[in-house]
Amino acid sequence: MLPPVGVTISCLQWALWAVTHAPAARDYQGPEGVPDKPGAAKTAKPNTDVSVDDVFGTGAAKPPPEAAKPAEAAKPPEATKPAAKPGDSGALSMDDVFGAGADTGSSEAPARGSEPAGTTTARDLEMDDVFGGGSSQPAGASTGPTTTVSTTAEPASKQADAPVGKQKLQSPSEQILQKTGGKLHTRFRIISSLHYDVDRVETRKISRNENRFEFYFAYTPNKHVQVVGEVDPVLMGTNQSRELDDLASQVYIQRFHLESRAAYVALTDIAPGLDIKIGRQIVVWGTADKFNPTNNINADDLEDRPLFTEPIANQMAVIDYSPLRDRDKLYFQGVYIPLFFPALLPPSAAAGLRDPYAETPFANDRELAKITYLQDDYLPKNPKLVPRVFGHVEMPENKFSNGQFAFKMGSRLGEVDISASYYYGRHDIPLPVEAKTTQVHALNDPTDPPDGYHFRSDVRLIYPKMQVIGLDFATQVPFLGNMGLWGEAALIIPEARQFTIDLPPLPGGGVDVTPNDNMANPEAFISGPAIKKQPFIKATAGFDYTFGKHVYVQAQYLRGMINEFGAGHIGNYILGGTDLIFFGRKLVFRAFGMVDLPGNNPKTKGPSGVIAPALLFAPPWGYVNFELGSFALLGGDKTYFGQRATGSSIVYFKMIGSF
Repeated sequence: MLPPVGVTISCLQWALWAVTHAPAARDYQGPEGVPDKPGAAKTAKPNTDVSVDDVFGTGAAKPPPEAAKPAEAAKPPEATKPAAKPGDSGALSMDDVFGAGADTGSSEAPARGSEPAGTTTARDLEMDDVFGGGSSQPAGASTGPTTTVSTTAEPASKQADAPVGKQKLQSPSEQILQKTGGKLHTRFRIISSLHYDVDRVETRKISRNENRFEFYFAYTPNKHVQVVGEVDPVLMGTNQSRELDDLASQVYIQRFHLESRAAYVALTDIAPGLDIKIGRQIVVWGTADKFNPTNNINADDLEDRPLFTEPIANQMAVIDYSPLRDRDKLYFQGVYIPLFFPALLPPSAAAGLRDPYAETPFANDRELAKITYLQDDYLPKNPKLVPRVFGHVEMPENKFSNGQFAFKMGSRLGEVDISASYYYGRHDIPLPVEAKTTQVHALNDPTDPPDGYHFRSDVRLIYPKMQVIGLDFATQVPFLGNMGLWGEAALIIPEARQFTIDLPPLPGGGVDVTPNDNMANPEAFISGPAIKKQPFIKATAGFDYTFGKHVYVQAQYLRGMINEFGAGHIGNYILGGTDLIFFGRKLVFRAFGMVDLPGNNPKTKGPSGVIAPALLFAPPWGYVNFELGSFALLGGDKTYFGQRATGSSIVYFKMIGSF
């Protein structure tokens, strides 16, 4: 029987990231926690993270520097190129508007949580710190080479000599940093969020409540070694008990689990220009904003809608080699991942799988025509044939032959960062390849089946293998007011797969799914290619620009969403949005939206899209931030954003404290 296969599009909610996160820096920052040789600053990349100082206009605090590498105090950084400073033209730069902090002579914006051990900056909250680390470069993430940052701690005597009333209060993290002589950097955060379903549901209700505690540390005993770890206890506040026995277990009443984004050791300069990181970590590739078709090393966390850009850390070995003193000029990176880790799917994925009218992944028109007749005509007239669907995922075995590996070569040509990459591994979202149908209750039985279904369909899902050849670039255009430009493309060579659906075992041999051929030819199954061997392309291109002091805009073209896989299954989308900053940057209004282009959906269904506004507020006393936003999904059934697998339209609230 026809099984719903909405899981193939279950992760389309990834597109909704834009509501809550301004574009992240697209810098090649290299192996976090490993010091680098000083060199010229890279070409400025658009950085739109908003810090508390930006929101409240409190002045330029020291920016959180890159922490990626232990200090090389004996090697002062080389002078930066004037062209790399967005502010040289006199126009407002991205850093001025969106909070990268004071100019340090480098146009790079460090990733969240990448402050080096030994740096005593005023640790005001950045928007990524506050609203969930949506940056595509999380703490500890490795993307390529990075320049050295001084990590000299500010002496206590200097603070003591400050005028009375102007002495800077230190957070616990800063106190730990100072007491350890700049060797131990820490970060502590508490995040609480709540989601409320407002549309596309039978009953409006609170659907999600997460309470997260984040503990991060980076210990740098010397210039050759750094130990990095992060542990995040997470408590889900919604009660999941359904039976009386469940009330005797904390597992259902208070769901608790642990997450870790980092647990690795970094060794730097074990030979000239050679660095190694081993352990649980995140490696981010690509220059586009959030939608990176070349970025396939870490699986995607798609469960929390506002944080659908989060990568999941995995065990791996990362080797970085830069033969030149200026590591941006030429660098190589190799990654080996012995264990496959799947994407964390949203709850709506299961609902999409159970939907018998969801779009199926057949690649040929012949099989699609049969399925269309079955869904639009035959099943509505014969509701007893709709099966109860169960999904069964085949995970790759944990052995070296199933390992993933990737290579990357990058350079800076003038003011353009460019890289080429290769990845061999698997698509991290499961795809259906077989549906077996079993009759569990006789159709002529006068009694109703206990669960309401006469048939059962067991769907087998797999993670298909693939090879990805990637190319990306990023730059700024000085004569256009430092407008940011970026783009990347991936040529994906997939493993071919067939999809077979059993039809109900009716008298006569099955179901006639070709009624218009004037022949009675019942079929027992429908089978055809779901993934062709034919290579296909995913790509992203975009720009961003700042108007004056209060308006930021961004637009991107996307070919292929994160969940789309295989020739014939790739759609086209336009994303756009803006940040408006009011009242001395005390309040930020953010609005983003996405629409699918004509041709993505069935001809009679029309377009679909999502509109996502948000308000971001940071009180003047610091340490606490708030966000109120929503996702409004638009479109009919069988459209990309309108189908059941996208889930509900929600309103959400988030609060975060940092110390």
